[in-house]
Amino acid sequence: MWGRAMAWNQFVGITMLLYALSNPIGAIPIFLALTRHAGAGKAHRVILLACTAVGTFFFGAVLLGKEILKFFNVGLDDFRIAGGLLALVIALEMFQAQHGKLIPRSDEASRSEVDVHGLAITPFAFPLLVGPAEMGILITLSNDNPGWLAKAFLGAAALVATFLIGLTLWMAAAVQRVLGRTGISVMTRVMALIVAAIGVNFIMTGIRSELPGLASP
Repeated sequence: MWGRAMAWNQFVGITMLLYALSNPIGAIPIFLALTRHAGAGKAHRVILLACTAVGTFFFGAVLLGKEILKFFNVGLDDFRIAGGLLALVIALEMFQAQHGKLIPRSDEASRSEVDVHGLAITPFAFPLLVGPAEMGILITLSNDNPGWLAKAFLGAAALVATFLIGLTLWMAAAVQRVLGRTGISVMTRVMALIVAAIGVNFIMTGIRSELPGLASP
């Protein structure tokens, strides 16, 4: 019973970590601005294509984590520290309400007809929803859990996180009406705290592994 409870807690934790890192709630104003002239049909197509891309990025990191590290000849702890640092950078941007600052301005996007495929993949799926931090953390988790059952566990968590991201964006207009800009800002900062805490944990774990003397009394 305890083992199942721990596995369930890990599943929920990984799912919410991926959701918080992607921060679809904070991306709602940007999504609505970019799809303002697209119409409901095209906006929904953007969501479906973006979520397909997000899921592909997630599953690619889960399945090919070890191969990616071997290809670049990078140690797991080095990658863990790098992922933690990127998570802290994203958390800082979320605190400063700068998440997605590399996205084209909404007035620029509104001057021409919305390119559904281009908008869904870049910049919306990458780098707005999925960036190096998400990929780095998933690759690290995949290498920490090398068995196929563990990878299936991670893949399921990524699938649920992708579904929650898509659901949030599908209800973007309603969420914005209910929460307002202030509510979205508060939710974004709460998720930023979670992301920052995970980033610090990754960094400290990597440092202790690289410099075990720091962990001794």
